[in-house]
Amino acid sequence: MPGVYTFAMLPMGFDDITPDDIVRMVTDKVSERKTLEYKRTLSVGNTDDKAEFLADVSSFANASGGDLFFGITDEKGEDGNASGIPGEIIGLTISNAGTECNRIEQLIQTGLQPRLPIVFVKAFEIPGRGTVIVIRVGKSWVAPHMVSYANRTRFFSRNSSSGKVLLDVHQIRAAFAEQRGIGERLRAWKADRISKTISGEGPVQLTGERLLFHLIPTATLMVDGQSFPRVFDTNKWGNGQLLMSRSSDSWRYNADGFLLTSRGTTDEGRSYLQVFKDGSLEYGDSYVFRRNGRGSIPSAILEEKLVATFEKAISLLNSLEVSPPIYVTLTLIGVKGSKLATPYYAYGYESHPIDRDVVVCPDVEVQQITEERPYPTILLPIINSVWQAAGIAQSLNIREGHWVVG
Repeated sequence: MPGVYTFAMLPMGFDDITPDDIVRMVTDKVSERKTLEYKRTLSVGNTDDKAEFLADVSSFANASGGDLFFGITDEKGEDGNASGIPGEIIGLTISNAGTECNRIEQLIQTGLQPRLPIVFVKAFEIPGRGTVIVIRVGKSWVAPHMVSYANRTRFFSRNSSSGKVLLDVHQIRAAFAEQRGIGERLRAWKADRISKTISGEGPVQLTGERLLFHLIPTATLMVDGQSFPRVFDTNKWGNGQLLMSRSSDSWRYNADGFLLTSRGTTDEGRSYLQVFKDGSLEYGDSYVFRRNGRGSIPSAILEEKLVATFEKAISLLNSLEVSPPIYVTLTLIGVKGSKLATPYYAYGYESHPIDRDVVVCPDVEVQQITEERPYPTILLPIINSVWQAAGIAQSLNIREGHWVVG
């Protein structure tokens, strides 16, 4: 997701950084800290250099994320040791900045396990000074990441006083234990939202057959406590303001964040989008179930709506500067006895009746999107679980091995 700058030092998107910003940072003597480090040189020539470089990068991902600047000296203190205050921009001696950045990205992706979900590399030409390479590493929610280059197997993190630190066995165990807790928190979060919808305590009261489509950043599941109030710049949202089925004609702040709703009548169904303060998204909708009449769910329309909504949601998450990975999940409510309308070429024209009131689809983790619409590896497992709830092995809109949407 280009432009993500969560947990980085410079208060701007990575794509917005300019050479002037780097010069200003050095001139203002912005000192090193947990999320910022200066390096005089960039050494990735031999095995030891590469392992040390990967240790630096992984330490940011396993801590709070941050920025690494190569080509900037570090002032010495009275004791002769590095002070953490930038000295001057001396630039790097490299023949081709683009090739060097590609080489660095390849090393990062192959030398750490698991792969980093958020890392950006860019070279900046500073007039009269030379080339500065900046590496932005996002805080990882699939940490801890291990240096796995040349049979090195070590874990690193960072603190405010000494920078990079080697994790001991107890700290490594704690990091893995924190990862295992994500699943429990995700299930609890979903259960709370589902129960609120069923009891009529959701942001918009939906009746009859209805659904909740959630996109939940993993970061929100790692933080305990309440989110702080947030002012949203809705001018940047673009198509992200669109609901699943209808246009948003009402919007306001609420206790959870920001709410966009449609004004459809109860018979026509309703649609809303709840943007939480922490960046989570909840699409609530009952309108899509009214297209074929009550009790008959239009399968092709449902699939198309999910794909289109996923695209809008990813755009919105990018505008909200939310870092991946995210969890994508769908829940159908009030659907006991409902049937999926099948394509005209299929037998029966309707599926078996769904045998329960609430259908909870699997949670799909998305670290990065590497495929084109309709995103089968992300959304098709969710869709197939709906078909199986209606007695059919998989979507009948899969033809010759391809999922046909729209």
